[in-house]
Amino acid sequence: MSWPFRIIGFLLWYAKEFLLANLSVTADVLRPRRRMKMRPAIVAVPAASRTDSEWTLISSLITLTPGTLTITLSREHGILYVHGMFVDSREQLVAEIQEMEDRLLHAMRREPGDLSRPTERPVVRPLDEAAPPSATSERTETAPHPPTEAGENP
Repeated sequence: MSWPFRIIGFLLWYAKEFLLANLSVTADVLRPRRRMKMRPAIVAVPAASRTDSEWTLISSLITLTPGTLTITLSREHGILYVHGMFVDSREQLVAEIQEMEDRLLHAMRREPGDLSRPTERPVVRPLDEAAPPSATSERTETAPHPPTEAGENP
C-alpha cells in the first residue's frame, strides 16, 4: 500500500477509536457511581518512536483519546508513561497503545523499518549515585560528625 493510503487508513482507524473512546467515557460518566467501571492506573509503555515528530504525535494522539493521558516520556529508555481511566490489566493498555503507535509509525514512515521496543526495564538510579565523582567527594567532606574511635558521635 502506498504512503498516502496508509495515512488515510490510519486516520480512519483513529477516528473509529476516538469515537469508541468517547462513547465509553460518556457512558461511564452517566452511569451511577456504584456501577462505574473506572479503574485508573499509570502504566509504562515501551515505545518504538525514534524522532521528535514521532514522540510528539504519539503523545498527542494518546492525550487526545478520551480516557488516556500521556504523563511523560523517557526518550533515553524508550518509555511512555500513560494514565488510563479503564485499565483492567497492564498488558491490555500496553497492547492498545502499542497498536496505535505501530499504525501511526507504519503510516508516517515511508519505510516502516524497525519497530522494535525496549525489552528490559530501565535502571533508574537515585540522583546521589548519578552525580559526578567531584560532587560526591564534596558531599562526603561535609558529612557531619564522623564517629569517634569509641563509636559515639560527639
